[in-house]
Amino acid sequence: MTSGGPERPHPGIDTVDAARFWSRVLRRGEEARVPVEAMIELTYGCNLRCVHCFNPTHLARNELTAEQIKAIVDQLASEGCLSVGFTGGELLTRKDAFEILEHAKGRGLAITLLTNATLITPGRADRIQALAPHVVEISIYGATRTTYERVTRAAGSFTAFLNGVRLLLARDLRLVLKMPVMTLNHHEVEQARALAHALAVRFVYSTEITPRVDGSLEPLQYRLAPKEVVRVEAAMRRGPRADAEAASCQAHADVFTCKCGRTNVAVTPYGRMNLCVSFPIPGYDLRAGTVAEGWRALAALVDQANAAPSGAYECPACAVRTTCRQGPVDAWLSTGTYDTCLPYFKALAGLEQKRR
Repeated sequence: MTSGGPERPHPGIDTVDAARFWSRVLRRGEEARVPVEAMIELTYGCNLRCVHCFNPTHLARNELTAEQIKAIVDQLASEGCLSVGFTGGELLTRKDAFEILEHAKGRGLAITLLTNATLITPGRADRIQALAPHVVEISIYGATRTTYERVTRAAGSFTAFLNGVRLLLARDLRLVLKMPVMTLNHHEVEQARALAHALAVRFVYSTEITPRVDGSLEPLQYRLAPKEVVRVEAAMRRGPRADAEAASCQAHADVFTCKCGRTNVAVTPYGRMNLCVSFPIPGYDLRAGTVAEGWRALAALVDQANAAPSGAYECPACAVRTTCRQGPVDAWLSTGTYDTCLPYFKALAGLEQKRR
């Protein structure tokens, strides 16, 4: 999960540093091979049509019912899951979204919501407040209406986004604004940070743009060139603090060094259990099997890949491996293999190494 787990101390734990506490939970979860964190895509339906999105359809078709999702949540909790993120598409395009979210809350799970905030109304903001989520992560695509809507391709979405953010802030909810930085909006990343700062909201950005999960490379036309990535990151090291979102998967000695298949799991709107939302494998079918069975399949996939990388696997001996951001998801979405070296990431790693 992108949120990194709950930061609020658990009742009964004095004032132990929350990040350290959660890190300890994850470490123990990895030792026991327990799916501590999950990300559930409630729907691929979305009211926006963002140019860079890895969503394969933006339409809701033949998706899991609320009862099926609640059953999956129950199974996750039984397997030791403590934290669940709910995303889409846009999760609020589902009319039964709150039924599902309230069920997860009732199971005692820490909840993270990922939304574009454009569908937030006073009533929905009240219901989100009642859920007491760990955090609400909100995508921001630009600091001006023109840029924002060039990315979303939805007229009026910038004003709706701002209204949604303000409604949630008025309810004292913990928010994070997250910006995918690309060719259409990189000139406004500092303005977006300033907007977040003015709202007293944490700002996070990422320059990683991936292919769609259906294999289309179309989103990559919006990915910044390596030199532009370095320039943006140099600019963001100045001024108020902004966090670069760390790549979740980086392959070095092992093919998989991330939490996928160790403590983390993702579920698609069709009930497919995968390593993460942008990595559509192994596609274990939860409509036909159980979370416990799917988790074993994920763990086995990761262990097998790490034990026997192909002869083409260059990472362990690569001169720029310590600054490389490529992970197996990048290779797989672009080439259909886990361990192919991609020139884009090698060039970016070389520039980063020179900077250091």
